[in-house]
This record gives sequence, C-alpha cells and structure tokens, in this order.
Amino acid sequence: MMKNSRLSSVILWSVISAAFIGPGTVTTAASAGSGFGLQLLWAVLFATLACIVLQEVSARLTIVSGLTMGQALQKKYGDAGSKWLKYILGGPVLLGCAAYEAGNILGAVSGLNLLTKLDVRWMTVFVTAACFLVLWGDRRQTIGWLMTILVSLMGIAFFILAAGQPYTLFDYLGNSIVPTLPHGAELLTLALVGTTIVPYNVFLGSGISKGQTVYLMRVGLTISVIIGGLITAAILIAGTAVTSFSSYEELASALTKELGPLGGWSLGIGLFAAGFSSAITSPYAGSIIANHVFQWSPRNQKTTWILILLAGFVFGISGVKPIPVILAVQALNGLVLPLLTAFLIILINDPLLNPNAGRTISVYNLILLAIFGSVLLMGLNNVDKSITAWTGLAESHFNWTATITVILTAILALRLMMKR
Repeated sequence: MMKNSRLSSVILWSVISAAFIGPGTVTTAASAGSGFGLQLLWAVLFATLACIVLQEVSARLTIVSGLTMGQALQKKYGDAGSKWLKYILGGPVLLGCAAYEAGNILGAVSGLNLLTKLDVRWMTVFVTAACFLVLWGDRRQTIGWLMTILVSLMGIAFFILAAGQPYTLFDYLGNSIVPTLPHGAELLTLALVGTTIVPYNVFLGSGISKGQTVYLMRVGLTISVIIGGLITAAILIAGTAVTSFSSYEELASALTKELGPLGGWSLGIGLFAAGFSSAITSPYAGSIIANHVFQWSPRNQKTTWILILLAGFVFGISGVKPIPVILAVQALNGLVLPLLTAFLIILINDPLLNPNAGRTISVYNLILLAIFGSVLLMGLNNVDKSITAWTGLAESHFNWTATITVILTAILALRLMMKR
C-alpha cells in the first residue's frame, strides 16, 4: 500500500517537472551547452536543489497549517493587509501564465514540425484543442498521469541525445560539483536558475499538496524534480553538439549528422513533450492561483484557464509577438519570485501558522536565505534586462544588483534572528 502511495505521489508531483521543462528551458539549456560546453552543469544542479527546497516549504506550509497560500496570508496579515499582498504576488504570476502560453504552444508545434512538416497553423489549432480537452476534464489524476508520460518521453528523448556526446562520467561530475563562471556566462547562469524555479510552480505545488502527508509529499516532489533536473542537464549536454544555437532546426541537423535520423526524431519528440506539457500546466496553474490565492468561484477558476489558453492560441496563430507585454511581465515575475520566497520564509517560521514540528530549523533557514539571495539577484537582473531592452540601453548594472541583493538578504536574515 505504501509503495502504491509513493508511486501516486510521484505521478502527482510530475506536474512540477513537466511545468518547468518547457521550450524556454530547452532553449536556455541548449544555449548553455552550445556556448560553454559542460561548464554550467553546476548551475543546473543548484537550480534543481533550490527548486526542491522552495517547493517543499510551499507544500509543507499548506499541509501542516491546512491553509492555502491566500488563507495563510490572510491569517498572518488580516483581511486588509492580505488583500494587496494577494494581488502583488498572484497578479503578475497570472499574467505570466498568459504571456508565456504562446511560447509553450509554439514550442510543441516546433517539435511536431521537426517530425511531420505539417502546416504550422493547423498544428497550433491541434495542440490548443488537445490542451483544452485535457483541462476541461478537470481531473487531477488524469493530468498527473499525462504529465508522467510526457516527462518520460522527454527523458528518453533527451537522454538519447546526451548519450551520443563524447564525455566521461568524470567530466559530468567535475562540472556539476565545481562551480565555474566563464566570462560572458553570468546572464545565462541566472537564466538556467530562473527557468527551473518559476513563480507559478510555487503556487502549483501548494495547490496539489492538499490531502498528502509531509513524508509522501517529500518523496514525490524530490523524485519528480530530480528527474526534471536530469532532463535539463541532458538538454545542456545535447546542446554541446553545436557551436552556436540559433534554431531548433540547426540543432536537429547537427544531431542527425551525429546520431542519424534518431537524433532529429529525439529532439522533435522531446521538444513536443516539453511544449505540450507546459501548455497544459500553465493554464492549470492559473486556475490553482485563482482558487488558492484569490479564492475565486469554480466558474471563475475555469474562466481563468480558458483565458490563459486562449491568449496563447491567439498570439500563436497570429504570429504577433507581444514583446513589450512579455518584457513587462518578465520584469514583474522577476520581482515576484524573491518576494514570494521571502513571504514563504516568514510564514513557515510563524508559530501562529505552524506548530513546532512544522517549522524550519536554523540550517534549513540558512539554505532558504541563500536561495532567496539567488532568486533576488536573478529577479533584479531580469528587471534590469527588461528596462535596458525597453529603453534601448546596452549597459548592465550587475554590481548594483549584487549590492542590493546582499543588503536585502541581510535584512531578511536579521528579521528571522529577532523572531527566534
């Protein structure tokens, strides 16, 4: 019975790994492998471990306190104080789900295009319709099984591609354990972390954790995210097959030369699975945010995921790229993740919300503070990139963002010390 429960938990939590391995992850990891070989594997390992820790805290808060994220904020800060917090934390994430949905759908279409060469518009209609049918059923178990299948497809496809590259086990271990930061890799390193730890996954993990024990949650979450991290690492390794990554077709061509037709087919299947799974989980996460943060009615929750899917379809089928919207949403989400992390740290350590057994020990808090500093640096950097892209400025302000990160992390640490 316990084995079946563990398996069910892994299937349930596979939605998290399916959510963060989307077309953006494929592009980022392949670019990292293409530009810097195996040197950024350590960033994938760090991001995977940080994702496990952050998701565990979010889920444990819900399991131990019995409260959703919105209810926990309400209990902590009251009706008036929590109202604006809900919109600051949940609003940009909902917009992010909609803004990136077109990329998810088109990523799935790009994978199909590598396999079939059918008309792109008809494939866009097909992918959107398939997502709609899955979400309309509103069955958490069905979505969990589908995500498990898609993650398995991704894993097999990208592991085949990685196995074709000429590296030894020592190469993998050395680059995973010893951090190096090649010149020019700063932004790509932050992007690898950012594509693994995404704000809506924190809400998604909190939403699906109800009804589980802390033990089963940890088993399912850890196994699922580790598998996701291994797939991301495999994509990075596959990306080393090309010296510059500019398109999926270019990568497919290089892999076909190395591995034969299997190389191109594997990339197509993996890319389709990554895009399709994310195209489902993004609207699904939106409905969970509508429920657990804003506490909207079931009808409004369904309307939320329909609008997110529709936004993705409209931008995908029209070919219009809402660059200003995406840049603005990216900047907002860049600030939301560290803010969300800070509130999770505060809430999980609050005796009013959690008994002693549910609270976090000092060493775990140190890890959480390190993660907060990392996502804050990433978030401020995303805001800086969005502003410079919007204004046309080329200058980066990495030293300023690093200084602000250190100061704010120290303030949060001091607040925790005073409370304890």
